Amino acid sequence: MSKPLDPVTVHIIAASQGADADPYSAHIFVRLLDFFSDTSPWQRRLWDTGTVLALRELDEASRWRERNVLSTSAVSWLADDIERLAGRDRGVGEKELRTQLRATLRSGVPHGSRHHRTLAQLTDLVQDGYIARWAVAVQGSSRPSPERLARAVASHLLDCGYSMGFLHRWVSGHVYGGHSLAELLDSAGALAHGSAHSFEVMVPFIALPKMELAQDLPQWRTAGQVNEWIQDKTKSPGGILTCGGFLYTVETRDTFGAADAVAETVDRLIARSGYTRKRTRGHKIPLPLGTVWVSSGTDTEKIELRREHGRGAFVLSLQAERRVYDVAEPTALDDALELAASLNFGSPGPAISGGWAAIEALLISSADGDDTRDRGSVAADRMAALVACSWPRGELTSLAHRHDPEEPDRLALALASAASNRERALLVAESLKSGRSLALTRPTDIAAQERMNQVVKDPRRTLNDVSKHITTAMRRLYRQRNLLMHGGSTNSVALQATLRTAAPLVGAGLDRITHAALTDGIGALSLASRAGLNLKLVGGTDGRHVADLLE
Repeated sequence: MSKPLDPVTVHIIAASQGADADPYSAHIFVRLLDFFSDTSPWQRRLWDTGTVLALRELDEASRWRERNVLSTSAVSWLADDIERLAGRDRGVGEKELRTQLRATLRSGVPHGSRHHRTLAQLTDLVQDGYIARWAVAVQGSSRPSPERLARAVASHLLDCGYSMGFLHRWVSGHVYGGHSLAELLDSAGALAHGSAHSFEVMVPFIALPKMELAQDLPQWRTAGQVNEWIQDKTKSPGGILTCGGFLYTVETRDTFGAADAVAETVDRLIARSGYTRKRTRGHKIPLPLGTVWVSSGTDTEKIELRREHGRGAFVLSLQAERRVYDVAEPTALDDALELAASLNFGSPGPAISGGWAAIEALLISSADGDDTRDRGSVAADRMAALVACSWPRGELTSLAHRHDPEEPDRLALALASAASNRERALLVAESLKSGRSLALTRPTDIAAQERMNQVVKDPRRTLNDVSKHITTAMRRLYRQRNLLMHGGSTNSVALQATLRTAAPLVGAGLDRITHAALTDGIGALSLASRAGLNLKLVGGTDGRHVADLLE
């Protein structure tokens, strides 16, 4: 039996049906909700950064190349990739601006050169009016695909510094209000031109070992002061049990972003406490309450302290195969999974370096000869191929579980008797290929069905495009790792975006590697070779089925 629909979903369904139906707008609304939800499965998340952030990343990369932290080939690859992405981006500008941008990108952008200076000017021009250009494109005779528009708007707003929690609430408000796509895009444009605000964030602690070390800090507040501040800001009586807390002031775009920023501060505080010697009983590390209060000066909101940042790097095969706690005799795969664990629960620096170390440990072999000269790029491309090959199976399986006709049809009966997810995915793929639609209720599943229709109709072109998006995310992860390890920098313009886009994809890749190792005894390198070959052959006479690309 299907779960009851949430109110936002009900509103979107209403917008896509009836006499005044607008499926195009409904698709965009639901995809934005997918992108801004930290509970979306990896195959429905946003894998991209926006064009503006990519240009700023190139500007930064040029500077690091001057210091020999990044190679010339890495910067050139980034410039070529941006040219590819910008060519399909309706928000970049008209022909003249695009011509100047193309010439600048093809110059190699040497640090300090006129091309480097021009890049900064072009980036500002692209940013100014970016959302407005997409809005104009929607009104034109050749509308952009709803998927591409949703990805462009979502990535641009996230790159502007807004948090996923705030943006999810923002889209939901437009859905509840029955607003049009034009109204949403007008609002998105206003957000993009907004500025950061100052927020006070109270972080209560249940325990703080060696509390005397905090008492001279300007941010420290006693237990009484914590409760007094909360009561004053919320105008509500009562108190909380606490040993004290810290009051931080941060500059962010929204309240959820302020809470996320302070979560990273708490991570650093806990990490630093590990350098002290513990001789007393009780808690050995600082223990935050788990809730923070964020005040804009006029309003105060109580928000969960999300120290894992909703990064979504999951290896569900460990649970499915009942091997989560099987650590008595660690293997090379176990070592890699331990390195990558910080993707979910670490501060940005250790998360990126640990996640990348896991990828390189599994997907590089000294026996590959020339590949080891550019081992990072090779490892990134192999992980991208793995994830791209797993995408159709993951989405087709999800749709198989969502097919729910009022009366069981032939497909429903076949799915019920299927012995594995592979069989279910094959059944759904063949149904879509024959032109039949699934009985789906949730708009997010209907949007996923549209994407799978493209896969079964033109698998090579669609999966090639998907692979390029994932490769971009993996290469960015590798560059950020180099900035951290060789440049000692934790302030990159793309640091947060890297974790947002790459962590779920790395989790998906590690999940497939783990599944292959536990069920079939296949190593990561063999699986990556299989993925690379099948991507080249898919859609041809000798190619594998889209649900079997890792089989």
